[in-house]
Amino acid sequence: MNILLNYILKFLYFITARIYYSKITVLNLEKVPTKAPLLIAINHSNAFWDGVMIALQTKQPVWFLARGDVFEKPLAAKILNAIGIAPIYRMQDSIENTEKNKEVFNRCYQILDQNQSIAIFPEGNCERESKLRPLKKGTARIAHGALQSFKTNKALYITCVGLNYDDPDNFNSEVLINFNTPIEVNKYFDASTPLDSKDALKLTNDIESSMNEVMYNVHQNENHQLFHFIKRNFLSVLTGNKKSEKHEFEQVKKLADKINTNQTQVEALKNLTMPYQLLLNHHQLREKYITKYLVNGKFIIDYILFLFLLIPAIPALLLNSWPYFIALKIAKKTAKKVEFFSSVNIGAAGILYFLWYIVLLILFAAFLPFIKAVMLVIVLHFSGIIALHLASQFRAIKSHFKISRLSKIEKENILNNRMICVEAIQKFVQP
Repeated sequence: MNILLNYILKFLYFITARIYYSKITVLNLEKVPTKAPLLIAINHSNAFWDGVMIALQTKQPVWFLARGDVFEKPLAAKILNAIGIAPIYRMQDSIENTEKNKEVFNRCYQILDQNQSIAIFPEGNCERESKLRPLKKGTARIAHGALQSFKTNKALYITCVGLNYDDPDNFNSEVLINFNTPIEVNKYFDASTPLDSKDALKLTNDIESSMNEVMYNVHQNENHQLFHFIKRNFLSVLTGNKKSEKHEFEQVKKLADKINTNQTQVEALKNLTMPYQLLLNHHQLREKYITKYLVNGKFIIDYILFLFLLIPAIPALLLNSWPYFIALKIAKKTAKKVEFFSSVNIGAAGILYFLWYIVLLILFAAFLPFIKAVMLVIVLHFSGIIALHLASQFRAIKSHFKISRLSKIEKENILNNRMICVEAIQKFVQP
């Protein structure tokens, strides 16, 4: 791993993540071992950005295992290896992959023997789903092989992480990262004996249980829309007056578990909430604007804030917009699956903005003292952040215009269906 390149990218994507997501919540990071061999098991729904989000939180450098086909081009292979990403090959693709994976596993054992960390995705594939898919046994195999290869007797741990995205393809969404209590691998295997399939299955099942505890796991795909509709729009109904990140996770987790176990009630809830969802879609409105403007009648502050942000955002609107639109275009053109869109979009935007700021620094420095050129670039960066908030305020004002143009009957219809929706959710989640 090229440590310098790794830290540069980590710094770059730390800034990008903080700008892209309106809220990043991290729970139980203190549970992660920092001075012992560690495998980090992560659910996989947002392509390579899943790994980035974990690397941004952990104190120690983290290596990653990625699908071997992305290493086919020599340049890509060099870059990926330089930033700590190693290939893992699927057995079904080629018989030669068995031998290739032996080399990869030996490399993993060496990394772990040096008390470093490796992040893995036990599900084996990436799908944009709010559920935990069946796990492969590769994690258990790597863990057993590592114990056998250690030069001295030491403990190996597996920490399971739940990556819970709100709406990963859209700016200003949220993500909750939840770490679980480490699993001590030594309790499952005898390093002096070959891998026992029953022991491997037991560890795999325990990893699955641990991952389930730290993520929103909605089993049926047809229930994902209902789950996210309630979570995004009626979180206060779930949490009540208690404002705590752990409490929020626990209540949303309870919602997911109840959706999994009460299908009859789920169907009734869908029937009661669907009319309100359809109305929101028809008028192209979001629940938070209905609450703010139609229920509470608060809109003056949004107009004042928009005017306040407009002037300082102008430099960024003139100079800083094109990397955003180019990154968006790249993502739409190259992301063949929805799971890769967010990763490509954020990754490309981060790199393009970094390169653009270097170009601007060179241009400014050609006409101004270097210190002033640096200060201008910093000012432009903060202007860009203000411009992003200005865009959010513009969307809010646009929604207020839509609501104000609705007829009295349309407004009453929305409010009546909203009341039915809220009451149905309250009844569903009550103990």
